[in-house]
Amino acid sequence: MVTLLPTPEEMSRWDRLTINEFGLSGQILMENASRAALYALKKEFGPLRDASVMVFAGPGNNGGDAFALARHLVNLGATVLILHAKHLAQYTHDSAYHLKLAMDMGIPCSYLPEYEMDLVPRIDIIVDGLLGTGFEDSLRPNMQGWIKSINKLGVHSHVLSLDIPSGLNGTTGQPMPIAVKADLTVTFEEAKLGLFLPPAKGHVGNLVTSKIGIPRHIKDRHPTAHIALGPDLANLLPEPGSTMHKGEAGHILVLGGSPGLTGAPMLAARAAFRSGAGLVSIACPKALTPVYGCFPEVMTLGLGNSDQWSAECFESLRPNLSRFSAVVFGPGFGRSDGAMAFLERYLANPHAKTLYDADALFLLAQRPDLLALVGQDAVLTPHPGEMANFFGVTAGAINLARARYAREFSFGHRVNLVLKGAATIVAGHEDPIAISPFCAPNLAIAGSGDVLAGIIGSLMAQGHPPLTAARIGVYWHGYAGTQLANDFPYRGNTPMEIADHLPTALKEWKKCVQLKIS
Repeated sequence: MVTLLPTPEEMSRWDRLTINEFGLSGQILMENASRAALYALKKEFGPLRDASVMVFAGPGNNGGDAFALARHLVNLGATVLILHAKHLAQYTHDSAYHLKLAMDMGIPCSYLPEYEMDLVPRIDIIVDGLLGTGFEDSLRPNMQGWIKSINKLGVHSHVLSLDIPSGLNGTTGQPMPIAVKADLTVTFEEAKLGLFLPPAKGHVGNLVTSKIGIPRHIKDRHPTAHIALGPDLANLLPEPGSTMHKGEAGHILVLGGSPGLTGAPMLAARAAFRSGAGLVSIACPKALTPVYGCFPEVMTLGLGNSDQWSAECFESLRPNLSRFSAVVFGPGFGRSDGAMAFLERYLANPHAKTLYDADALFLLAQRPDLLALVGQDAVLTPHPGEMANFFGVTAGAINLARARYAREFSFGHRVNLVLKGAATIVAGHEDPIAISPFCAPNLAIAGSGDVLAGIIGSLMAQGHPPLTAARIGVYWHGYAGTQLANDFPYRGNTPMEIADHLPTALKEWKKCVQLKIS
């Protein structure tokens, strides 16, 4: 099942069409949202009777959700105070409707700009309904002050954010410049794009997505430009047949290795084996082949007559290239003139299923005209620094707009792209682009990218379409990283341990999917 990640604009369109075309009122959507939030809060916090609750209600529709939730909390026996960001008479439409219901129940209300926050006693639950997903500008000083108060109270209180922690940009996940630090975020209908991006991770807490009644046909007619990679990808990895032979699992070639950089191809080769490849070969300059003699499972193909890449190396490779199912090109490849000459020769007639990584990406950025030759089945796997080389910007600039740069590159060059990092992005030739749910510190080590390249290359060699292979590989790699945290909670694992953990991670991943189905 695909997990949609709407932008605030896409979510607003769904809301508008649901109200204006389908006929489900905004008042009902708010009621549904508040009940969903109540259910999630009860499940996480426990019984609400006699709990003290402070509800921060903002000036817009998010405030309306908060008014409705306050009513449900009182019905369950909680003691509730509503702090409203604007005068009661200024609320209109759906928010005013739910405010009136709350007032008719006698729930006490105080005007937030005049409330003395320094005198607040200890509160059990804080409800953050200040700002919704439509917020995107810098916070005004008064809103910054209220968010700071919520975060101060939150040290001793359970903080629930409605739809999104106030202060986060719903598209980028960036605090603007600060944001509520929630223990629980209940987002409505679908998780908003910004909630899945790295800047939001320290603010969201436990993320719960709750349906509020947006009709499926409206979402189908107006699809999102982004989706999340999900655990159901495991279903694309079938159980091995009892009579299968190694040839059915593909033969992957790793093109890489240069003086001082011979380890990277071995990491990719190890990961290819651990993710199910039947045969793995490393092709490198001939004088380097003895380095790989201590890895008996890996075959080698010596190219040329020295320890350096050159155009002549390709002549050694040419008659053998067609016997491989897929190619991983770039780990430890080096950046010499000879390496560039080899790349030029290779791209004159490349293997259709080639993954370009590491130094191959550096060289392509020096010669962007060569991108037209990689082919539509190619997969490129840059980290932000390598992506920055293509655009002439900094890695920091890439990270501030990862989805935009990924889309521009993959759509413009008609390639499959994996933009690595926390919440890795996988983009094909058209929308939607997919985002990994994982931010795994155990993967933040040199060589982790070589492992990912080996996984994706292996999946391509086993017959998966390149974009599908990239999606499965990124999820598998991320899942393995989170699993490693059990044994290495403070990091310290090696990239080889990432590769070696892949089969166990797949077993656990499939087990989780089966438990979910049953």
